[in-house]
Amino acid sequence: MFPGTESLARRPVGPRRQAWCVYLGRHIWWQIMMTFILRGGSRNAFDGDRNTGELPQNMLQICDQEWDEVRLGPRRTVTCSENAKHHASRVSVEEVARIPVKMVRRLMAMRLLDRARLFNCWLLIAIDGTLQDRGRNTPADEARYRYVVEAKLVGPEGTMFPLMTEFVDMRDPVRDKEDCELNAFKRLAPRLHAEFPRLSICLLVDGLYPVQPVFDVCKRYGWKFIVTLREGRQPTAWDEAIQTMTMSPANVFQSERQGEHGWISQTLRWTDNVPFGDEHSPHKFSVLFSGEISPTDATLWCWVTNLNLQREKVYAIANRGGRARNGIENVFNVEKNGGFGLEHAFCANPTASQNYHLIMQVAYILWQLLAHGLLQRLMRMCRKVTVLKMAELLRASLLSVRIHTLSPAFGQLRFRSSA
Repeated sequence: MFPGTESLARRPVGPRRQAWCVYLGRHIWWQIMMTFILRGGSRNAFDGDRNTGELPQNMLQICDQEWDEVRLGPRRTVTCSENAKHHASRVSVEEVARIPVKMVRRLMAMRLLDRARLFNCWLLIAIDGTLQDRGRNTPADEARYRYVVEAKLVGPEGTMFPLMTEFVDMRDPVRDKEDCELNAFKRLAPRLHAEFPRLSICLLVDGLYPVQPVFDVCKRYGWKFIVTLREGRQPTAWDEAIQTMTMSPANVFQSERQGEHGWISQTLRWTDNVPFGDEHSPHKFSVLFSGEISPTDATLWCWVTNLNLQREKVYAIANRGGRARNGIENVFNVEKNGGFGLEHAFCANPTASQNYHLIMQVAYILWQLLAHGLLQRLMRMCRKVTVLKMAELLRASLLSVRIHTLSPAFGQLRFRSSA
């Protein structure tokens, strides 16, 4: 359907003997993915529609499956979520985790993400943790939480593409978050470097990460970073940055940017060679402050970075870099409250649960391509159509209108701003 999904749509993944099965392996994976794309929020929501109207025939068309009427009878059907969950519990998590990586690689090869590079060089990757699901509250899983740390690639026009996931189990997500999230980052970073050893990467991370182990990892792999700096996280470095900033009156840049409630007046100040980390082997980085006054409030942002801060670069570093990290929070919010079902316990089996989460990320990539690359163009004459309304219309179309086998393929993919 879209570039980069060949591994999912053409190649069956999983231990199956097809001669004994009704559905192809890719049919089962598309059943899981459509659960997320159509924004039902649960397995039961999609089960309620799966054999309704034209959806069974459309699902066969999407996954390129020929229905064997001699063996299976004339009535087309879509597999149930219990069968999909059983199949997902038997497939290696590592194999499914390769799918979003392959999809993003395809987008890179198409040069679709080049416009999102910082200074036409650095691809921005935001890393953050969130709750995957709260468990089933069974005696075996009492107070058991599943937590994940995600790496998402910042794309053009406000898009953000899931790239890698590191799974973490914990019993107390508040008390254990710092330790588990940083340890998960230490496991995620080598995977990211092994997959993209020559890629120009700039990490965008929150106020948990300005610590020596993270700086050591970035130095080892040659990565740039823009890390949120909070007062109290590195008190010595914070005080040093405040004092040296006042001694550098020339390091000031005044600008404006468009905000949600009007124009925002922005004052950028920066200082260099601020020591971080262990006193025996300190790192020295630049610190950038951004004071903003909008029609509704005043805020202060602060980032530590190993990028070279110059007058002609600080605006892009602050707005295209530092503030872009908020995009991963928006993705989590959409996945939690926009029908994808993040934090919902889709199943108790740990392997199936992880594979469901990974396919959710695949579905989010497809949704980004579908919504920003196609649907907004088709609906450009409408005054305003929300993404939830788009999903609702897509669901109604799949239930009511059969996909024509001779429909022309889309030849080019371009993003359109949602503004």
